[in-house]
Amino acid sequence: MREKLLALIEEKGDLPPLPEILMNLERKVNDPDCDVLEISAIIETEPVLSGRLIRLSNSVLFGGGREKAEDLNDAVMRLGVKMVLDMAYSLKLPGLFKPKGFNQLHFWTHSLGVAYLTRSLAYMVKVPQEEIEFAYLCGLMHDTGILVFDHLIPDKYSEFLKTIKSSDLTLAENEAGTFDITHAELGARFIEKWWPVSPGLVDAIRIHHDSPGESGNVKHIAHLLATANLLANQNEFSNSIVPEDTAPLEYGVLDKLDIDSEELEILIENTKEGLDAAQAILTTNG
Repeated sequence: MREKLLALIEEKGDLPPLPEILMNLERKVNDPDCDVLEISAIIETEPVLSGRLIRLSNSVLFGGGREKAEDLNDAVMRLGVKMVLDMAYSLKLPGLFKPKGFNQLHFWTHSLGVAYLTRSLAYMVKVPQEEIEFAYLCGLMHDTGILVFDHLIPDKYSEFLKTIKSSDLTLAENEAGTFDITHAELGARFIEKWWPVSPGLVDAIRIHHDSPGESGNVKHIAHLLATANLLANQNEFSNSIVPEDTAPLEYGVLDKLDIDSEELEILIENTKEGLDAAQAILTTNG
């Protein structure tokens, strides 16, 4: 099954392409001469996206506070072009796939929460700037392989999810046993082949279910992503696909990250507050 799935990714077939507006934004954001007006002009070609992006920019997840963005230029100026690109991904990716075997709202709420946590952890532990820049998208895209599984073999994957609901193994462990490939690897291969993102992001997604202790560097972006994913599962914003790994954080991880329990509690509460506000925006068209 592994080789068949990888071959289907190579062929692409009816796997959804990245929306043109995201491709255009990626090119412009990576252009050292780009300016706010150019970014705004691209987004304004889709008025619905523009309106939703302004609302999302005022949420806790993107630093919304007393100073609210009144228009798109305000949002881009206040947040910067990279964070605006992250928001555009947050609003466009949920429409790409139409999962059959699980709840899409739960899936994307979890992904958004992991994205926020990964970015926050990256800032808190001061990882290199180039990793901070793709930390959010690491979290947002980390479970893309689940969507790819569901798209390529919908009936088999749906049946598989039903059969493992009482399993003591994690989703990734069950996938490896049944399909000889996990959603982490499948998603990384798909993203690497078809989406114009950083190689570091792809690598982080590929190994995000590996133990943070294996490389000895818990501050590596892949292990921050793994920690964020575990925190989400522990704090009631899992993807709800199957009972996921909710084991305690590996002993000493918080100490190694120089994060105390009070800081972590504040981070979790901010995430929950932001997700509550963002859900209404993610599920509307206006």
